[in-house]
Amino acid sequence: MKYLIFILVVIGLQGCTTPAVVSKADADMTQRAMAFEVEKDIAKVYFVNGKILENMFNMKHQYPSDFIVDGKTIGSKNKEDALVFKVKPGKYDFSWNVRSTDPIDKNANPQIMSVILQGGEILVLQGDYSLGGAAMFGLIGGMVSPPKTWLKRAERSEIQGKTIVMPQNCDVKVCLK
Repeated sequence: MKYLIFILVVIGLQGCTTPAVVSKADADMTQRAMAFEVEKDIAKVYFVNGKILENMFNMKHQYPSDFIVDGKTIGSKNKEDALVFKVKPGKYDFSWNVRSTDPIDKNANPQIMSVILQGGEILVLQGDYSLGGAAMFGLIGGMVSPPKTWLKRAERSEIQGKTIVMPQNCDVKVCLK
């Protein structure tokens, strides 16, 4: 009986995430992204899912994600995607958040990563997720200590096997074609 309840809770929680409608890259753009090609006067940023920080099994989270540049959501991705975009060299504040209707996830506190990008630079980021107080104390714990999202630099190998997607609503002042 305990296993049945556990399975029902897990299935119920999966319904809280909101899948992203993504803009898949064409074959040429995918090939260039997977080869990590970038022009010398621009920088390229990749974003993939990271780990659940309180997890003793070292698991990656499966949450769909919204990626934020300088306080504006530029695009979204699902667990199997890698969001890729090009920017002018300069200083940027990056963060991400879970796409969810769950009140705990919606209350997440995204940590901002400030980065100065140089021309020709490739930055691979992974989004790690901390459940905060919800990890130990459920809904009440999540209200007292909300979840957090972090960005950290990742290896290029994290892109392998991912579907390359482009930002859906990135301002031309930020993203380059």
